[in-house]
Amino acid sequence: MTASSSAWIPAEPSVDAIRSAWERPLDSLAAAEVPALIIRQAWSPEKCAALVRKMVEKELLYDPNQPIPEKFIQASIPEGYFREGKSGEASQAWDAEVIKSRARRRIDIGTSLGYRGSSQRDFFAHSEETFATFDDLFSDGDSPVDVLYQGLTDLSVDKQAVTAYEPDGRRYGPAIIRAHYGGYTYAPHFDSVRLREKRDDYQVFHFEHQFAGVLVLQNTQLGDQSAQCVLHHCLWEPEVDPWLRKRRFPEYAAENNISNVEVVLEPGDLYFFNTRCIHEVPGVAGDLPRIVLATFIGYSSDRNEIFVWS
Repeated sequence: MTASSSAWIPAEPSVDAIRSAWERPLDSLAAAEVPALIIRQAWSPEKCAALVRKMVEKELLYDPNQPIPEKFIQASIPEGYFREGKSGEASQAWDAEVIKSRARRRIDIGTSLGYRGSSQRDFFAHSEETFATFDDLFSDGDSPVDVLYQGLTDLSVDKQAVTAYEPDGRRYGPAIIRAHYGGYTYAPHFDSVRLREKRDDYQVFHFEHQFAGVLVLQNTQLGDQSAQCVLHHCLWEPEVDPWLRKRRFPEYAAENNISNVEVVLEPGDLYFFNTRCIHEVPGVAGDLPRIVLATFIGYSSDRNEIFVWS
């Protein structure tokens, strides 16, 4: 666990500013010395809005003001859902009634290792479909995926961000677009292919640290509230797990004087954080879905490549 610190604040607003404050920003992120690295307006809000319209027009997402097509009801992913190892069953999902009613929906455009990784054959076949989808979606040559990779490379100082791959050349999904409808919530949790999903048959398992990279494409708003990520100054350890599983982490945090920060982002903002830090996104049931471009990131200080996947 990391000790509470009043100085635990995100580094921002640009690559230059972050590198002026932290000599090796990704090493500092790995050590949880800084909660997040934020590049403000990495992509323009106008481009974000245009991409959202394009995805609706191509029927990759749906307009929340229109009847929901059946294919999206069937494709929606329950809150808290992931698969462990080679299991085809969900390891955890937060609320059975919500899952049954599917009142809250997450629609993925892309390939999720956490959701599809139990079968390597299916995962890598789906990943190739994602490359084709993204090639079409970003056919004008202006891709937010490239923006995310470049930002990560620049923050690394001397490494190169690449799409994760296996020794035989099979490629992981380069990124994923996630739309969260109806106040979709991420309860306090952590993410790790090593410690949580235990996917030792994938190359990304062998990296020492795992980060997330997220570019906001659209916010959801309800009154003066918007759905924003909360990062807790607490690295996952086995002792934390029972509190997460029982959904009692707020009690654990209070008892152990664990601080947190809310990372407030606007469309076009890009940020990176250590996924071993307990994090959450409280749901806000606004009129519009919260839409992000997201990746996971494998980082080791002694490796020249940074692996990026979805």
